[in-house]
Amino acid sequence: MAPSTTIRVLQLGTSFGGKIHAPGFAKNPAFRLVGVASAHLENAQRVAREFQIPYATDDWKRALEEVESDLVVVATPVDLHYPMTRAALERGRHVLCEKPFALNVAQAHELAALARAKGVVNVINHEFRHFPARAAMTRWIQEGKLGNVEHIVIRDLISGWARNSGRKPTWLSEKQRGGGYLGALGSHHVDQLLLWGGPIRRVFCRLGTLAAKIPDASPAQRSITADDCFTLVAEFESGATGVVDLFSGARARREAYEAYGSADAVVVEGNYRLVRPKEGGEAEEIPIPPDLDFLPTPDNALLAPFSVKVEMIRAAIQDGKPASPDFAVGVKIQKVLDAARLSDQSGAWVEIQE
Repeated sequence: MAPSTTIRVLQLGTSFGGKIHAPGFAKNPAFRLVGVASAHLENAQRVAREFQIPYATDDWKRALEEVESDLVVVATPVDLHYPMTRAALERGRHVLCEKPFALNVAQAHELAALARAKGVVNVINHEFRHFPARAAMTRWIQEGKLGNVEHIVIRDLISGWARNSGRKPTWLSEKQRGGGYLGALGSHHVDQLLLWGGPIRRVFCRLGTLAAKIPDASPAQRSITADDCFTLVAEFESGATGVVDLFSGARARREAYEAYGSADAVVVEGNYRLVRPKEGGEAEEIPIPPDLDFLPTPDNALLAPFSVKVEMIRAAIQDGKPASPDFAVGVKIQKVLDAARLSDQSGAWVEIQE
């Protein structure tokens, strides 16, 4: 594709897709939204009106057949990621898929192999890694400023079903549809572990569900079968260790990302601030490199880092530059997620298979 050619985008999914993906692509002049599909026609039509998209449908298979597109965006429940992504790849389309991009490692392997065979750009939307403080931490680690990474700690406190009575039931509470916070947020955290600590050798994990039912939901929608909290311990091939602790019983969201090395330590505070802990409990702020920094989007917090991902996809399609994480990295993430679930079932450490 010539650099001057507009990249035509077909979007599948309108919930997160309507809030993040559509505005992200609409604001980048290299892209043009040409079609949108949703399980509910009224949702597809709403997003189409908002972003002047000429085609809207409630049949994603029909959309793939009728809409001429260069890039397909898959922003649907996890159980639909595999069939949609496979269908798009079979047609030779570039694909951006939400995370996790598969239900299991077998599906992940198949999609990665197909994307490689088709020679198309394939990206998983781990946009959190683009937040300025996280990206700066990544650079610090890659440049060796921490020395040998020895320990990584990720703490994520959220208000889940057990504390938020107004939360409506969705596929996220259904285990069989790929719901649960290990996939929804844990996939992001595993992506960061691999980015900061390198390959993982084995994991130990405990999944939990604080809330067995969603308050005020209909009887058919009330039961929760997916996890809403977990603790994952990772042992890296380097010998370093990592801990991810997600607890959904908090009253307010709190996050902390810490990396400790043989030479230094850094902590992400609020995604836009990186600090170095000092003796006495104080912390020295580390300037964010200008090429990694951007202004927050307070009304739509994820739009700012997603816009970085959009520009990365443009450069990959038009200029042949790399885009990450691709499906090959997604396979590594999926291996850890599968191992974590197996560990929870067995109560034992689980080795990450090659």
